[in-house]
Amino acid sequence: MSNRSDVVELLDRCAASVHPEHVRPLLGSVLDHQAASRVAGTFAMLADPTRARIVHALSLADELCVCDLALLLDVSQSAMSHQLRLLRDHRVVARRRAGRVAYYRLADSHIRHVFADATRHALERDGAAAEPSGDAVGEAAG
Repeated sequence: MSNRSDVVELLDRCAASVHPEHVRPLLGSVLDHQAASRVAGTFAMLADPTRARIVHALSLADELCVCDLALLLDVSQSAMSHQLRLLRDHRVVARRRAGRVAYYRLADSHIRHVFADATRHALERDGAAAEPSGDAVGEAAG
């Protein structure tokens, strides 16, 4: 569907199987391809288990340096720097330098909320929210 008239024509042709009263108010509101690609890129960054652990760790603290994150997640400093660069390139985390030390934090409250919601969803059991075990979810689920 390249434009609104194509969509309206489709609605007219599919009137028996489509619910125009539900679709018409949404015309022009669905993400375009470029915006959808940016959203998908953010979710792709969160889809990697190591990056998810990094985001979770950063959701529990105001900021952490590369060395502290590497120690906390038991990965090499080089691997941590690589993952943090990817996250920063996709605006998931932000960096502050103090001399030779780089400190990372979540880029903004949107990331914190999206991650918290995703964590709660992932930990649900049979449709009911699972009880977090101590600080397994921490602030990310709060």
